[in-house]
Amino acid sequence: MRNFHAGQPLITDEELNALMGQDVPANNDTDVWFKYRNLFLLAVVISQVVKLLFFSHLAIGNFELGALDPQAFERYLVFRACFVIAISAFYLFSYLKNWYFEKVSLLYVGIAMTALVMDYFNAYVYLSENPLQWMTGLIVLRFLAVCCLLINALSAHRAPAMPRSLLS
Repeated sequence: MRNFHAGQPLITDEELNALMGQDVPANNDTDVWFKYRNLFLLAVVISQVVKLLFFSHLAIGNFELGALDPQAFERYLVFRACFVIAISAFYLFSYLKNWYFEKVSLLYVGIAMTALVMDYFNAYVYLSENPLQWMTGLIVLRFLAVCCLLINALSAHRAPAMPRSLLS
């Protein structure tokens, strides 16, 4: 039995949080690099979307399409940009609202890896033999983005506390 004194609270902060249903970790185990990875991912998404939506005719110049219709390939690139916008918005919503973020981030890694493989068979096989250096750099950026997504998914339980913003 506890002895109650006038200067002591009746319950501790941990007990109060447990009673109120708040899950507050005992130690601050937040991944401090989370926001930097998210900002990098946002920069990659913006650069890819801008390139695919507004400069798709320049992106097509890096491919040897042969018998393929350039307009159909351009429509494919625009479709890919819209797909990237949609799933990125879903990922961002899940992160900011903490809406099943652990599951959504794992799903997003799977989608990103599938899209990378799909783009290899649908687009990258048509790259010219001497692609520009910036095109190779963009492919490397996609690999780095998938690695960042994987790290975010594995450390989703250590994401910054709520309320979240892009810079938290």
